[in-house]
Amino acid sequence: MTARRLVTQFVATLVILATALSTGVAGEYKGPIKLIPTKDGSILYSLNMDAKEIAFVNVAEAKVERSIPLPGVPNDMCLSKDEKTMYVGYGDYQGKICAIDLATGAVTAEGVVGHTPCGLCVTSDGSTIYACLRHDWKLAKISLPDFKVEALYPALHEPCDAVLTLDDKSYYAANFLPLDPSDGANVAAEITCLDTATGETKQIRLPNGSSSMHHIALSPDGKYVYTTAILARYQLPTTQVERGWMNTNGFSIIDAEKREFVNTVLLDDVDSGAANPWPIVVTPDNSKICVGLAGSHELAIVDAVKTHEKLAGLPKNAEEAKELGQANTTTADQVPQLLAFLVGLKTRVKLYSRKLNGRSPRALAVIGDKVYAGMYFTDNIMCVDLGARRPKAVEFVKLGPEPEMDAVRRGELAWNDALLCFQTWQSCASCHPEARSDALNWDLLNDGMGNPKNAKAMVHSIDVPPAMWHGVRVNAEYAIRTGFKFICFANVPEETCVDVEEYIKSLKEVPSPYLVDGQLSEKALRGKAVFENPKYACSHCHTGEFFTDQKMHDVGSRADYDHQSEFDTPTLLGIWRTPPYLHDGRYVDLHDVFLDGAHGDVLGEVGDMTEEECDDLVEYLLSL
Repeated sequence: MTARRLVTQFVATLVILATALSTGVAGEYKGPIKLIPTKDGSILYSLNMDAKEIAFVNVAEAKVERSIPLPGVPNDMCLSKDEKTMYVGYGDYQGKICAIDLATGAVTAEGVVGHTPCGLCVTSDGSTIYACLRHDWKLAKISLPDFKVEALYPALHEPCDAVLTLDDKSYYAANFLPLDPSDGANVAAEITCLDTATGETKQIRLPNGSSSMHHIALSPDGKYVYTTAILARYQLPTTQVERGWMNTNGFSIIDAEKREFVNTVLLDDVDSGAANPWPIVVTPDNSKICVGLAGSHELAIVDAVKTHEKLAGLPKNAEEAKELGQANTTTADQVPQLLAFLVGLKTRVKLYSRKLNGRSPRALAVIGDKVYAGMYFTDNIMCVDLGARRPKAVEFVKLGPEPEMDAVRRGELAWNDALLCFQTWQSCASCHPEARSDALNWDLLNDGMGNPKNAKAMVHSIDVPPAMWHGVRVNAEYAIRTGFKFICFANVPEETCVDVEEYIKSLKEVPSPYLVDGQLSEKALRGKAVFENPKYACSHCHTGEFFTDQKMHDVGSRADYDHQSEFDTPTLLGIWRTPPYLHDGRYVDLHDVFLDGAHGDVLGEVGDMTEEECDDLVEYLLSL
């Protein structure tokens, strides 16, 4: 190769690199997931998950001043009372919390605390951090500055966000998913309230169908706790989406002092869903509640004062209404069903349109009379003036050069995008949050009506055809296309479906909390031997790399509502994360699948399994 050609090639390479740096390339995503303002409102800290950094946004100048790189993929952050230190929870298995000096950007201390630390809250005296260990299903009390785990407390199903009351007496944790038998009459996510003095916990149950409880907030006056969630109408056949037939979207109110549920109100309009409510924040004067609608790409602004007044004036139920001579009056227990309850009390502001490019608000912060929204898929922060007569969104700042989305990122956006659903009622993520299961049973029409079954996790779904519990879709690729058509009631471009395929292919298992230093424990190894024992025949159907023979079998699990007896053999990988179990989610505890249900007794002698063998087997399965 001549010198001239080498020089020409070198210059061309420089041009390509310069273009990439100026326009952004696939993979250079920011992904803001939390915003924290300083007390004086001069700096807005943005926790950017995909970039693994904290960005310092100068509010007055609307620009990113600098950023601090983080040692791992962050889950959450909280600011010390003196605003000198940011505490960041990062990582999954053997997750850590670190202290970062905001002046220098240095990590001054860190400690291993548990699986996926999030929901970080520092006590008023700065001596303790409380945290959710999402995939350990526990709450942790952690001392500072040594990050020693002082105590662990039980939560329910994936505690993912939390708040600490102003007096430090109560730590409220939002459990992401329900932990109930899915074939029951009432299935709902719950809030775990920890009494920090006694260590006692109380579960506060949300209305039937509550799931995907992403965020939780405390009102500045400390009176109320608010949390966002989907309110699913999972007991209805999926024949339509209009008027919230499948999924509605709202927030719940908890009396922080009494530790009691107040009510759930919907953010949807009668003909327009407020899909996938995610972050929630209350203005400093307690007058407004702001909710980011991550699926419909909007900001909902609710009059908090009038909402509470309206709720307080309602009789509790029909019996009380009758006693008061108000038989035809709306009652408090009807509110979670009322799409029109907040008419005149809420405003929905578009963050995405032909002129605006704000996709998926997953972080909110209020400074003065303005609310700032961190847009996960467009790597920018939008701003809405709450004092305006007609609030509108404007782009406040770009967090970095705008990257070009690759197929995986486009597919992830499509999975979470309710604009791909008729009237924006839901997205794929409404029933498959993070492409996993919402822990609910759904009566899909692809195998007849009246036989509800548990939503499946999508991880490995493309690797192990067919799709659906009865194998009615030849593969996951086909199921993606029919899902848009018959669940979202919309026709989407073929290229969008291809992108979703790439997103599903990219999904990885989260390491199991049952592993020890990344390996099977001694107990799990004993369970592996039980699993492979020909007497119990577990590996007869659950075989190979994905623990499935990809065939239909009758294993005696048919229930009253089932139309047939044979079911597709599901993969066992990652089942620690997807209770309840079996096709109809009848068992919350995997032990009961064998000890009560004698699952697999058709082919093996599972009925002869001892409790010790079952315990070892469950340990192995939950380690996969």
